[in-house]
Amino acid sequence: MLSYEKKPDSDIAEIVVDGKITDEEMNAAMSAMKADLDRGGKMKLLEDIRAFQGMEPAAFFKDPRFGLSMMKGVSHIALVTDAPWLKMLAETFSFVSPTQIKVFERARIDEARRWLSAAA
Repeated sequence: MLSYEKKPDSDIAEIVVDGKITDEEMNAAMSAMKADLDRGGKMKLLEDIRAFQGMEPAAFFKDPRFGLSMMKGVSHIALVTDAPWLKMLAETFSFVSPTQIKVFERARIDEARRWLSAAA
């Protein structure tokens, strides 16, 4: 399951991953996020990875291209996960990314939201 939500009066969007991501879910999330990014301004993103059990092949091939294109519109990413491999991947990517990325354990999701709210 993949969901995307952004309140109209906020510059923070939240993505939740819980299980396997379908192509339909990926299309819906990408469309909604693209619409928000097209409105201009920088966005902050909370990625709540509860459980990741893979992606349908069609969704997998869309993800890297979209992820790279959206990075220019995202100033901060708070990755919330307990998966060691995702933490390592995010921390490694943060060294070459123009986006500020910080990793939080799932028990610290409120701290992640506060970090995004305070980020300039």
